[in-house]
Amino acid sequence: MTDKTDLGRTVTQAVPRHRPLADGEAALAIETFALTANNITYAAYGDAMRYWDFFPSGHDGFGMMPVWGFATVTESRVDGLAEGARLYGYYPMAEELIVQPVHVTERGFFDGSPHREALPTPYNQYSRATEALGYAPDLADHQMLMRPLFFTSWMLADFLIDNDHFNARQLILSSASSKTAYGCAFALQQSGVRLIGLTSPSNKDAVESLGLYDEVLTYAEVEKVDATTPSVYLDFSGRGALAEALHDHLGSELVHHASVGSASTTDTDAVSDQLEPKPTLFFAPDQIRKRVGDWGSVKLYARYAQAERAFLERVSDANDPWMQVEEHHGLDAAAGVIRELVDHGGSARAGHVVRLR
Repeated sequence: MTDKTDLGRTVTQAVPRHRPLADGEAALAIETFALTANNITYAAYGDAMRYWDFFPSGHDGFGMMPVWGFATVTESRVDGLAEGARLYGYYPMAEELIVQPVHVTERGFFDGSPHREALPTPYNQYSRATEALGYAPDLADHQMLMRPLFFTSWMLADFLIDNDHFNARQLILSSASSKTAYGCAFALQQSGVRLIGLTSPSNKDAVESLGLYDEVLTYAEVEKVDATTPSVYLDFSGRGALAEALHDHLGSELVHHASVGSASTTDTDAVSDQLEPKPTLFFAPDQIRKRVGDWGSVKLYARYAQAERAFLERVSDANDPWMQVEEHHGLDAAAGVIRELVDHGGSARAGHVVRLR
């Protein structure tokens, strides 16, 4: 469980084996999951965006941090869902999850548990880990690490393209070393707009080596951004002082400010909603719903699978990898990774995979 007053503090608790399952329920044994700054964002926005509501902890002041990973059905009382089925999806940082599968198909199912009915649909979907559905055994760890991040990246790029980049000619991405930011830059490579990455001095060389940004600046170099060009700010950092400096520098040439995420754990440097243009939260499920309406879900996910494969192959390129997978074992080890991510943000080149079985 995560302490809501200190997101870096994780408490593990032994619990007895699950109760007997009712008809329509299945038990999933969580095998492995990824940990990135994205998980800290889930915790930071846990109350505001209802991320804590997916997996209630039952303890005041504590939440179950959501993670993305793989699990196996160990017991099932659901027609069409056999024991042994392997599933990719959204899990609590725990060893087991009881679900109530609905709309069970060869692709997977949705968790129809009553407490999840009003929560965003994409987080309730569990996909069978089969190659026919885009599962890549040769890239399984990279896929687990990058899929939730790159799906957000790709949908954000699609949102910008769908809105003609708000007539901007340059996009400014903070936390340019973050996987979600550079995934978005990758997806925008052919969009015809200039990409500017903002990062810390310690990460500048690493960000430049990606070859994705037309220009890389440190946070102290905001005034070097061309202030005569219509711009969009893609805020992956959630830093209030940075946002204010950029707004002041660009003035009316800043045509849109998209808030994408933040690992911030305090309100001392929160982005003010008094800025103009007002920061607007980008929520990927909204764009997913729009594109399902435009294209249908089959076409949407086929397009995404093609883009994801190209991205994962580049990320894992043996000659010049953008990310090195670091393996950890057990929930106690996961707690140490979370502490590091909260306190120091983690390495731009590291991808953490936790194995429970």
